[in-house]
Amino acid sequence: MYKPTTISSKRSGALDLLRFVAVLIVFFGHYTDTFNYIYRIVPENLKYSPVSKYASLALLIFFMVSGYVVTMTSIKKGIKEFIVTRLSRLYPLFWVSCLIAFILPRLPFLNHSYLAYSTFKEFLVNLTMIPSVFGYAMINPVFHTLLIELVFYFFIATIIIFKWWNKIITVISVMLILSVASLFKEDMPVHIIITPFLGGMIFYLISINYASKLKLYSLLSVNFFCALMSARPLAQQLDVFYKVAGSHNVWIMMFIITLIYISFLLISLKTITIRSRPSLQLLGEIAYPFYLFHIYFLCFYYYFRNSIQADLLLYGILLAAIVSSWLINILIEKPCSKLASKVLYFIFRIFEKRSKKEDYDKIDLLKVP
Repeated sequence: MYKPTTISSKRSGALDLLRFVAVLIVFFGHYTDTFNYIYRIVPENLKYSPVSKYASLALLIFFMVSGYVVTMTSIKKGIKEFIVTRLSRLYPLFWVSCLIAFILPRLPFLNHSYLAYSTFKEFLVNLTMIPSVFGYAMINPVFHTLLIELVFYFFIATIIIFKWWNKIITVISVMLILSVASLFKEDMPVHIIITPFLGGMIFYLISINYASKLKLYSLLSVNFFCALMSARPLAQQLDVFYKVAGSHNVWIMMFIITLIYISFLLISLKTITIRSRPSLQLLGEIAYPFYLFHIYFLCFYYYFRNSIQADLLLYGILLAAIVSSWLINILIEKPCSKLASKVLYFIFRIFEKRSKKEDYDKIDLLKVP
């Protein structure tokens, strides 16, 4: 196995840009297709649907960026640092978003929030980010992807705990075998979830020349094959949603998946190099708050649907969501993440002190004649 030539955790302007492009695609998917298709809020904007109906594939970008970045930033971290970094980033803003999702349907002056009324118990269970484990639904429809993200964090935590980074090629190979096996089980399409994260990990390993090209590109080829094969079950799921057979062209989905993989490969090989700049870093940073909060602007989409021209309303809400996400990032996300990080480190110190005390007590007991 080759040793990495360089291991850098510097921000990538290309990845920051990809994050923001992905959330923009999700926004247009929700506002010109998904929610608009169900509720016909602004029917005029369904004209974008032939393109925006494929917006669900943007999740592939999210998960691949996550696989790439989490691998890059965690490959030299201990479990404590990993847990603190990831959870302090993921949970605080998520809790704020849960609170808004709980409050919005209760506001008397809102005609329509497009969110189901949830009980206080449902709200509390949702704060765990895994309400389905307890038999409850997500109070915000975009939250389901965060559960998948959390599972990936658990996977990386396992690698760190058992010190498998030096066996990461073997680990990825085993996961790819599971992905390929799931291709033949229609009731368990694991490859849809596993594939993008593994793809991001493989692309990072390619970027640092972690192993021989034969090994890395063999893994990438299998991963890409699984990604292509995920197009059909995804299309079938979307057919169920739209209640229209053949609503999504599988070949178009495969073409989009191929473009995504080519983009990541070019970034990994440094063929596409976009230097990190403050503007791009900002776009990358507001991607998470944008994703969590953009759905709440549907109430304005409904309220102004008859008084503002359709395109002006759509792009006006997009601008409002971007500005709001920037403010949320500065005023809420960063301070809350910093506070959460301090709290988690404090909790770890308490457990470490208790563990040391127990060790000393055991030593004292052994000294007793």
